[in-house]
Amino acid sequence: MAAAAATALTIPLVVGHADAATTSAPVKAAPATTSYTAGQVLAGIQQNSTAANKVNTKPHINTMTHADVNVFQVAPGIYTYSSGMAIDTDGSDPDPDPDHQGETTWEDSNGQALGAHKVPFYVLGDDCWDRKTPCPHFYFKEHGMSGRQFALMFYNGKVIGSIFGDTQTANDQDTSDNDSRELGEASVKAAQLLGIPSSGTTGGVDNGVTLAMFSGPSWVVNGTNANLNANAQALVQKALDTLGSSMNGGTPPTEPPTDPPSGGTSSYEAEASALAGGTTITSCAHCSGGKKLSYLGSGGTATFNNVAKATAGSYTMSISFMSVGQSRSAVVTVNGVNQTVSFPATPDYNTVVTKDVTVQLKAGNNTIKFSNPSAGAPNLDRIVV
Repeated sequence: MAAAAATALTIPLVVGHADAATTSAPVKAAPATTSYTAGQVLAGIQQNSTAANKVNTKPHINTMTHADVNVFQVAPGIYTYSSGMAIDTDGSDPDPDPDHQGETTWEDSNGQALGAHKVPFYVLGDDCWDRKTPCPHFYFKEHGMSGRQFALMFYNGKVIGSIFGDTQTANDQDTSDNDSRELGEASVKAAQLLGIPSSGTTGGVDNGVTLAMFSGPSWVVNGTNANLNANAQALVQKALDTLGSSMNGGTPPTEPPTDPPSGGTSSYEAEASALAGGTTITSCAHCSGGKKLSYLGSGGTATFNNVAKATAGSYTMSISFMSVGQSRSAVVTVNGVNQTVSFPATPDYNTVVTKDVTVQLKAGNNTIKFSNPSAGAPNLDRIVV
């Protein structure tokens, strides 16, 4: 059946059991303290994407391929679909895409149009294409959803947090011209975080993207263009645990985490991390261990393994760095979840500066990786978390 083919996921992910991605049995119940991985949750989504859980009575359309797409309620208030990804360049950030528009349907908390290059957002139909109630397609207003509604986005072994940021309109246009039945469009930033080509004219991917949308006011993400990405990524582990627990028959939390991040006192020297891709250790008289990492980024990476925490939660990670002469950025990957961190310019090699970022850590050992695939990253001294 075409709909089944369109929703089959093509990406390999490691899950808890070898047969977890193929069995039709429900995911087994786990203790309430279980911290779920992206692979486990994606396997559960696949297992619960059944005819009995299908929301739409008429198929949606993959924006990239025009294949059928269906939406499933895999847990109370959580709706999922698998499709491709077309790239939405709209909003307050400039973009060379000839179809770029300066507005998005939803705005940040300051009333500004979302920036497609700053905010990872997804797109849904603006209206019910059939103009019926209830809508035979998934129509967000009928399912407790509004602007900036949080969603997990899975692709090729990665998971990110994203928000509902724009809509497909034009009820009278052809399918290829933003039909409101289409599913499978997201912002430039979402594509970049997932490693998908992000050009509005040549980017995107035909299949393999799965979205899990969390309805209700407690899952609306607040913030500005400057911090909505960070705020969305901070909810990823909580969302994985919520969905994993709910699909396992447990009682999910009813609210996203509201506790402030916990500060840390455990110091990890950068020179003790696992280095790859040309990153080297150099002397640094003003660094905490007398050494720093150079040539990080442009393929060079540093991975801190076994960052241990007794309990899962949000933590403040202090990064000691140098970025002499210009600002730089790094991709900080925590247990497979990426966030891009900007570092300001520092005056000289005698000045070590710290920057605090919020990271979501699980109980036990965590892995934190620093990279930048396309440019140089700052010199790294240590992290404290």
